[in-house]
Amino acid sequence: MLPARSKRYASVDGEIPRLVLTSPWQLILIALLVLTLLVVIFPRRRLVDTLYEQQGFDELTLSYIQNLYRAEPNNSDVALLLARSQRGALNLSSLEMNLLKLVAQGTPRQQQEATQILFEAYSQRLASAKIGNERVNMRARLVALMEQASYHLWPEVMAQEFAAKAFELDLPNLGLTYLQQVSQVKPMQALEEYGNELLGRGQYAEAASSFLMARDRAINLVDARRLFQKGIQTYMADSLFKQAMQAGREHLGDLKYDLPTLRFLARSAMAVGEPVLAAEYAGQLVFHTEPSVSP
Repeated sequence: MLPARSKRYASVDGEIPRLVLTSPWQLILIALLVLTLLVVIFPRRRLVDTLYEQQGFDELTLSYIQNLYRAEPNNSDVALLLARSQRGALNLSSLEMNLLKLVAQGTPRQQQEATQILFEAYSQRLASAKIGNERVNMRARLVALMEQASYHLWPEVMAQEFAAKAFELDLPNLGLTYLQQVSQVKPMQALEEYGNELLGRGQYAEAASSFLMARDRAINLVDARRLFQKGIQTYMADSLFKQAMQAGREHLGDLKYDLPTLRFLARSAMAVGEPVLAAEYAGQLVFHTEPSVSP
């Protein structure tokens, strides 16, 4: 029995030659051209920059971000975009694992984005946390984040948000640090408003301290005198007489030659049973000399 025709021909003429469509170096050139074309048509860096500017993502965009993250899990920008798009779905541990390193070591844009996402996550968790270790822990993490962020410049909207949260957490000095970045807000007015809020909550000592901090930042005599007296009176309203007299000495400053302020201090000292101190203020009032060392 004869073999198949193909085998018969192969046995007679040798192996059948294969057609060569392209050489290896041509394949490499084609691959490079395709990659170049993809980069030109779909510039990843520009797409990532565009996604940074978006506030919300549709399903298609979200799918694209997820695919980018699968392809480049170590790309910090893509990790940030994924965290922002899924901040409601990711737990706090996952957010911290992806973002805390960027808060400390990322580029300015990455630091800003990561800090903002963690700030919102910590604030929400703190608001829902019950009294106890969980609340103490969340407050400590939020304060640490805000203190670290205070060394950087922020857009005014974010600086105001950070300042409001700092005052809410009874951290007026940290709040003032952020308010200094807001051109339209005066620290003196912010401190007085914060003091009024504390006074409404019955926190007299804290309110008085806030009024006197505002007094130290007053730029004219009328405001300085008003806030000084407001702070001392707030201490006295809670029967904190020693604190009131001590604060009077510490925050008198350039009001030491102001006659209405000296009269106020003399009357206040007499009212709280400090006749020696009242006499000293009265002497300064009569002779209009520099205040001496406290008796």
